[in-house]
Amino acid sequence: MTRTRRRAVIGATAIIMSASLAVAVAPAAFADSNPGSVYQVVTNDDGTVSFYTTGEVQDGSVELSVRASTADDAPVLATVDASGFTGTHTTDALELPSGTAYGDYPIDVNWKLSDGTQEHTAHLGSLNYRKHASVEDVTTDRTSTDFTHRTVTIGGKVNVLDPATGKNTPAGAGVTVRLVWWDDVSPASRVSRTATVDTDGGGGFTFPVTPGGTLINGSAQVVGTSDTIPTRTAGTVPDVDVSSDSYSIAVTSTPATVHKGQSITVKGKVSRYDSANGTYDLPFAGAPVVTTSVDPDNYAYTVPHRLTGATTAADGSFSYQITANMTTTLHTYLAPSPYLPYINEKQNTVNVPTATSVTLPAFSIDEYGLVKTTGRLTGNSSNQSLWLQYSPNGKSNWKNLSHITTGYTTSTYTSFFMQAYGYTDGYYRVIHFESPQLLGYAQPAHRLNRIDTQMSIAASTTRPAGANSKITFTGVTIAMSSKGWIHYNHAHVVLVYRPKGDTQWYWVQKGYTNSAGKYSFTTPAYGDGTWGTYLDTDAHHFYSQSKNVNEDVR
Repeated sequence: MTRTRRRAVIGATAIIMSASLAVAVAPAAFADSNPGSVYQVVTNDDGTVSFYTTGEVQDGSVELSVRASTADDAPVLATVDASGFTGTHTTDALELPSGTAYGDYPIDVNWKLSDGTQEHTAHLGSLNYRKHASVEDVTTDRTSTDFTHRTVTIGGKVNVLDPATGKNTPAGAGVTVRLVWWDDVSPASRVSRTATVDTDGGGGFTFPVTPGGTLINGSAQVVGTSDTIPTRTAGTVPDVDVSSDSYSIAVTSTPATVHKGQSITVKGKVSRYDSANGTYDLPFAGAPVVTTSVDPDNYAYTVPHRLTGATTAADGSFSYQITANMTTTLHTYLAPSPYLPYINEKQNTVNVPTATSVTLPAFSIDEYGLVKTTGRLTGNSSNQSLWLQYSPNGKSNWKNLSHITTGYTTSTYTSFFMQAYGYTDGYYRVIHFESPQLLGYAQPAHRLNRIDTQMSIAASTTRPAGANSKITFTGVTIAMSSKGWIHYNHAHVVLVYRPKGDTQWYWVQKGYTNSAGKYSFTTPAYGDGTWGTYLDTDAHHFYSQSKNVNEDVR
């Protein structure tokens, strides 16, 4: 690919403007069956004309005639024969009679085939008889930009070749130059830029550009007018590289836990790398700090899910507030760009606790006074503290009975189980005190109670005559009521015996108390051992047992 074509690919406008320079007419004579022909004439940037042939055209036989118009009787303005060619182009720029207006003039072509046959094509192409403006000596005032110095000035000059005079002189003021270049704004993106600038009285121009990254593949070409056309070869703008910076950042966010809709303060300091001593101790002023809720984009250099940001002060410090709506990891860093490609982020977490509750609650108290409760703590409930509490009235004086920490879960709830010894009558609840994950929650109070009981026992003898001797055990069972202790009618009582030297108790007889709460059991003595009774409770009474009675058999 030639240099002219490469520049044309970059600047589409340059292609459109230069099209008027080359007139490519391919008549029917350009078929392969033609033994030889001149098929194209082109006006070059220097005002000369080139011709192109196919097949066998007799050397030195080509003659060009420039006509005043396409009319059959139009006069010839200029003729070039074999003596005026160097190879396939005219030796000099074509000159037309003084006073000829700028414009397009048809060209007739005569040539001979290899066998001497004379050929002629009228109006094969046109002479582009206009001023040819070229952009030359394009420069930039710096070879690279950096974070602090981002503007580069492009300069150059425009020369104009006037076919009427044959002179190449600096353009006057007001000639428009079109600048085209590309910005490498990230590893993922390259952006095309364009601008126009007018020449000054000496044909020169300058234009400040602030590229978003490396400036590459730049070109400068004159914008054509009715009497001026740009040369096909555009001026080349030198590439301008980017010098990048590296930095360190220190960040704090307070408070660590807030309720939804409340604000936290993010503050810190950015330091620039000091290449002189290899440390990060230079204050980085004017740095674009951002805080996002997701990881930085180190490829396309976007700032996804931006929460807020600020520009650092002269000492590199920054401070701003963020409204918290949910628990979020905060990513704080400098907005990436070709000037700041090395992302150095700091992460802080703001906790916004969410509502929780206890579902499927269940409470019970057994005959020994052991309170048990189960349920499901909803929400982000991993590793949460729960307390089982008691209150005598369900409204005040809550007392902690038991504590657990829930396990880890990926579900929307965590099941729990708690137990503690409670009281005869009262209210119980499970409470969750606010944590970074969950708001505080207290269950509705749940009342539990059982009836207190007591038992007595007495033996008819303490020294039975033998193992088969009878012993009678009697006693009374009472229960607490709103009026005090009363006889417990129809209480289920069990008589038990533990042989001397044994650790195991054995039940001997079972029975019920009478309306006076009394019970009586008569049983063989069996042998030396210990006797007692206990209450086989129902769902409403607490367990109780008598004292132990020792019996030695003679």
